[in-house]
Amino acid sequence: MTAGKKLKVVVCGGGIGGLTFALALSKYPNVSVDIYEAASRFSPIGAGIGIWMRVWNILSRLGLDELADKTFPKPSNDPVHAFTFRKSDEPEGIEYYNLMTKGPFMTFLRYDFQKAMLEHLPRETKIHYSRRFTSYTRLPSGEVHVSFQDGLQVTCDLLVGADGIKSSVRRVFLEDLAQQAIHRGDVEEAEVLRNSYDPVWNGTEAYRGLVRVENVRSLIDEGSLKIPEFPTQYMGKNANMIIYPVANGTLVNIAAFRAQLHLANTKFEGPWVTPADPEELLSVFEKWEPHARNWLRCLERPTRWAVHTVKPLKSFVTQGVVLIGDAAHAMAPHQGSGAGQAMEDAYFLGTLLGHPLTTAKALPYILKIYDQFRRPFATDVARRSLLNGRFYTFNEDEFDYDSCYQAEKQARLKKKGEAISENWAWAWSTSIDDDMGKAMAMLKNHLSDSESSPILPANKQV
Repeated sequence: MTAGKKLKVVVCGGGIGGLTFALALSKYPNVSVDIYEAASRFSPIGAGIGIWMRVWNILSRLGLDELADKTFPKPSNDPVHAFTFRKSDEPEGIEYYNLMTKGPFMTFLRYDFQKAMLEHLPRETKIHYSRRFTSYTRLPSGEVHVSFQDGLQVTCDLLVGADGIKSSVRRVFLEDLAQQAIHRGDVEEAEVLRNSYDPVWNGTEAYRGLVRVENVRSLIDEGSLKIPEFPTQYMGKNANMIIYPVANGTLVNIAAFRAQLHLANTKFEGPWVTPADPEELLSVFEKWEPHARNWLRCLERPTRWAVHTVKPLKSFVTQGVVLIGDAAHAMAPHQGSGAGQAMEDAYFLGTLLGHPLTTAKALPYILKIYDQFRRPFATDVARRSLLNGRFYTFNEDEFDYDSCYQAEKQARLKKKGEAISENWAWAWSTSIDDDMGKAMAMLKNHLSDSESSPILPANKQV
């Protein structure tokens, strides 16, 4: 790269991950970013979003402290009561565990996130709407030639696939890797890659919606509804429900899940997202405590989502192309960390690319570093999220909670709460800074040496 020439980056997808990535790069004058978004405008999908302090610290560094005005509790490193756990699939539910964490679980409207990020993007970062990615090829120069459905073609040094769980970039990326495997004579590897094109249904359906507090004030006053003091996870056999306030307490976000684990990895027939049938929803929770069930009656236009995930990938990178967020590792929502992991990917990759000595020549090494650190970490979070879902729906073992003595039930529930806490503790007890520091040291050594430094082994279990 000649002196003064910027590294040119094309981002496909303008969701939380793509916007965070563009915002992270906006601090660095040596990189130019263009976002290509398939939609004709930004339309936030999904009601609530939650993050821990691990992710909040990233947002703060990106200048998004104003988001603190949109959440309660406020960002803090103090020990807090983050979640209440209840066994609710019986007439009188049991509150059995208070999840104590370092710093709160902060909840927002997705709209507030996107709005803040869009307002902080510099004018130089252009967003191109109604641009649907179709393919990429590599030029002899090493640059990536990107094509869109409407005939537009652009060239870049790096293509970033941030286009979500149904990622078109991922499909072309995996076929690219499959062709490389065939060229090596590894037909089996090519088949594995091609079987990872599409997301898989994990056997769970989510019913999501919002309740306006002002619309149910009379029910709250008479005691039929109770706004949880803390985000609350209501659990039962093959179903669970999470309830927490958003928009500074003016709305209550509800996500109720039905798990049919025997259907995991089968094909889901029909659209993934549809209007929910209220009677169908209530039937799932028919025998549950009124404390939880009454909220479902108040949902305004709930939607039903078939929960899909992406199969674990063996790589998030290839020459000139990288996947981030749901395009790379769409996961179950049971640790509230899908969006957070997308933001971590974005910040991590953006920080590496922003190094003042970064050039197109250094991209292969940068992508290897990103893949070495972020892929094992995000994959492990996805595994933990799936395990949390099994805990919530009483599918982690075969124990029958309804056919035992009360003392044994209480003891087992306490152990369940402790197991969930241990499985989730990475979210509030770790920082991205450790990995970021190691990665930057590797990059600096590489850029300052005439020969490439080796990729060092790293333990990435969180």
